[in-house]
Amino acid sequence: MKRLLVLTAVVAAVLSFTSCEKATKLIGTLILQTGQTGDVQNTKVQLFLSSDLTGSPVKEVGSKSGGNASRSEFEFTDVLPGYYYLLAWKDLNGDGKISDGDIVGIHGGTYRPGHGGTQVTVSEGKTVDVGEVVMLIYKELLVTASGARAQGGAVTNFSYSFNHDVSLSRFSVVFPDEPGVEYEDTRQPGAKTGGTTYNSEGWNIGGAPMPTGAHILRFQGTWDGNAFDISVEVSVN
Repeated sequence: MKRLLVLTAVVAAVLSFTSCEKATKLIGTLILQTGQTGDVQNTKVQLFLSSDLTGSPVKEVGSKSGGNASRSEFEFTDVLPGYYYLLAWKDLNGDGKISDGDIVGIHGGTYRPGHGGTQVTVSEGKTVDVGEVVMLIYKELLVTASGARAQGGAVTNFSYSFNHDVSLSRFSVVFPDEPGVEYEDTRQPGAKTGGTTYNSEGWNIGGAPMPTGAHILRFQGTWDGNAFDISVEVSVN
């Protein structure tokens, strides 16, 4: 009888010890920045080991739904103690990468490529609350361009468009037969409206056949208060 009582006491002690163990968690709330339009519910929230957010996330959860579109809580359970960088991202166009128009946020800063914000420290047996993660509509400047020869191959014409309004200060072309040499079209600088197609036409070398192959179009200017310098490769047949 005494032996039975001792065993019962041991089992009770083990159960009591197990129930006292605390889970290791990381929680927070996604907040849509004032003035932005969107829904931060059902947003993927990821933890990375690298500060530049490269590689695969070590853990991922979805933020909660069924509440306010501009506010959504998230919770990581059973997180290994360590140091992480947090990225929250809603892929609105379904292209599998952070791109123009997506809703993005990081812990302790504003997202930009290669920047993971402030490091999060997770400790064993504790619940870490990172607070509010501000979510913004990500804006990425993209240029679409093409080129074609005309007049029996004696002239080359280019067309291009931006996805946002910009101020273009310089447009130049590098032809495949003269690598490293930029030819500028001084007619192009000025305000450019997003979604509008612009043309740089009449490139020629006095009636001789224009080169084919990869041409480099270089665009320089300002957008959203920042300078840009984008080069686009265009194939001309």
